[in-house]
Amino acid sequence: MGNRFLPGAGIFFLFFMLFFPLDFLGDSQKKISLFVFGNLTERISKDIFNTNNARIDFSSDSISMFVLAIVLLIISLLMALLLNRRYSRQILFFSKEIVIIYLAVVLMKYGFDKVFKTQFYLPEPNILYSRFGNLDKDILFWSTMGTSRFYSISTGILELLAALMILFRKTRVLGLLVSIGILINILFINLGFDISVKSFSLILLLMAVFALKDEWLQLYRFLVLKQKIQLEEETEPGTKVLPLWISFKTAFVGLSLAAILFPYVNDGNYNDDLVKRPFLHGAFKNRGENSDIRYIFFHRKNYMILMDKDEKMTDFHYNQGSKDQLILEDYSGRRMNVRFFYKKKDSLLTLSFGKYVINAKELNWKKMNALRPLFHIAIESRK
Repeated sequence: MGNRFLPGAGIFFLFFMLFFPLDFLGDSQKKISLFVFGNLTERISKDIFNTNNARIDFSSDSISMFVLAIVLLIISLLMALLLNRRYSRQILFFSKEIVIIYLAVVLMKYGFDKVFKTQFYLPEPNILYSRFGNLDKDILFWSTMGTSRFYSISTGILELLAALMILFRKTRVLGLLVSIGILINILFINLGFDISVKSFSLILLLMAVFALKDEWLQLYRFLVLKQKIQLEEETEPGTKVLPLWISFKTAFVGLSLAAILFPYVNDGNYNDDLVKRPFLHGAFKNRGENSDIRYIFFHRKNYMILMDKDEKMTDFHYNQGSKDQLILEDYSGRRMNVRFFYKKKDSLLTLSFGKYVINAKELNWKKMNALRPLFHIAIESRK
């Protein structure tokens, strides 16, 4: 049974990479997964997990992803048991190589997202004006990371270096070790801050460990027993397949890199902090003392958020209907028209909800302490 474990793991990772959707590579994977497993996943979610509102999109930490992983694991184990032993070597080689490419592409995606500040984005005004204790842990983590461009760029460069190293055989072992360290840290962050990519980060970590399957014993001897070792380069399974395989690897990595970079090149902006925000984006403080509304926020994704004195927030999606009119829509689909007048010179905003009028003063939220680019070499320089 032991000699079936690794081929079974390799087959599972191959299936997972095929059917778990990576959105930045398009929607083809999701369409294939829904076609093959959509009805089965929905039936299992209802009958076994007893839920009628499961998200059948296979996103990380969703019931549909758990069901998909279980189904793929069962199929993989059955195939490993039925697999002829002479094919195990080929399965292990190609599954390891494809896992390495997959890891490199994922690390490149998240690496560039950090370098260009789109993963740890600048916190929105409504988050900055909320009390620390009222925020969920995942929002707290995301917002805190978003205040530091240096941290975002540094961790992004590290992930890009790890991706580059694992693509080349000479640096692959070191690159995989670095990747394992990165993925362990990511998994602990996701677990500790309840961020909804726990399952995906766990599987990525297992993939990185699997990719080192031929070096486990040598690394143990070197790192634990302090013995001298000589890492042997794995031989290719066949010279006829090799040119085609190299072409596939080059094409897939190249196309994936193009898909990752295209949005940045197309927009011409490589720092999300500087991306143009919509009209009225920012924070406004209500000047009316007798009103329950304390702040009005305009989110970059076209949401208007009202915060009352108890810091309860009510949000509406909005569009600008005319020069002086906003069309608000709540989550039930109900719409209302709100007239507004913005006096840029005095930073004053007037909102007319029928007979109810709010007069608000714009706040310079970018000057808040959390966003100040402070750096102290010595503690004595702090004030």
